[in-house]
Amino acid sequence: MDAEGKTDQAITTMKGILDETAKKSYTAGEKGNRAMLLERLAGLYRSGNQPRQAVEVFRQIAELDPDTGPRVAVQVIDTYRMAKDFPKAQEEADAALKKYPQDRLVQMVHASVLADVGKTDQAIAELKALAKDEKDREIQLALAQIYEKAKRFDDMEKALAVAERLSQSKQDKESVYFMRGAMFERMKKFDSAEAEFRKVLDANPQNASALNYLGYMLADRNVRLEEAQKLVGDALALEPQNGAFLDSMAWVYYRLNRLDEAENLLVRALEKIGRDPTVREHLGDVYLKQGKVREAIAQWQTALKESESASASDIDPADVSKIRAKLESAKVRLAQETTASHDKR
Repeated sequence: MDAEGKTDQAITTMKGILDETAKKSYTAGEKGNRAMLLERLAGLYRSGNQPRQAVEVFRQIAELDPDTGPRVAVQVIDTYRMAKDFPKAQEEADAALKKYPQDRLVQMVHASVLADVGKTDQAIAELKALAKDEKDREIQLALAQIYEKAKRFDDMEKALAVAERLSQSKQDKESVYFMRGAMFERMKKFDSAEAEFRKVLDANPQNASALNYLGYMLADRNVRLEEAQKLVGDALALEPQNGAFLDSMAWVYYRLNRLDEAENLLVRALEKIGRDPTVREHLGDVYLKQGKVREAIAQWQTALKESESASASDIDPADVSKIRAKLESAKVRLAQETTASHDKR
């Protein structure tokens, strides 16, 4: 049901299973099974853009088995991060660190949340304090992510180089190539970015995120659109309900002037993602090209409002200025069209 986009039905079914199997006490095996079902239900709520319900279900896992407390705390924090509720994510991260000060995963997610809210120096210091030496691959990758948020790309490349040397498996190297590709894309070194994403796909042709990233990168530059459509289409075949992938395909359709199809996909993407300034901006662009000026203005206004609550590291002042310029231009156009309509009368 979830794969078919019937998330509400999937939630109802999973809740039914949990209700039917509820007991006053459970054996160790039963606890494990129930925790697995609860985690699945929480994931459904999260993918259905219902963070509050997801958090409530995750907390039930900790009540069932207190030993899962640190892992559940991380899931709760990540739920708020995915919902772009960063004040709540920081509140939960601070509480988790106080309750589980020695848990490595809690410490790492706390640093990530600090980076989300723009406290990158403190985040870096916390991660470096966790690393026993430079041979800690997991810390190097976490540092690379925070350097990316801080736009410290030289430091990011150094951390990725260390992580690559420490990578043993093909899968380990995939993640390094992907992060380096994203780094080059943010630096607008598109040929270098494509080369890294090609490395990922050579290692794993089924890497949906790399297929999507490369396809979107081509569409955003308005080049090789047929190839972009094929790449994003392959990503969607693997994850048909992924909101980010739906947005990417919509952007390909926008570039191809297939506006009705782009609009439909963007509406679906918003159902999956919720608050996302980029998807809102794209929908505004589609509406304007369709001649729906009022609808475009509404989407760009919402995009600006949502950008105010976005992660500090994800806000690009140039992107915000671009949306503002589109909005002002559309308002002028709407005023002119309204005046012209009155004059005809």
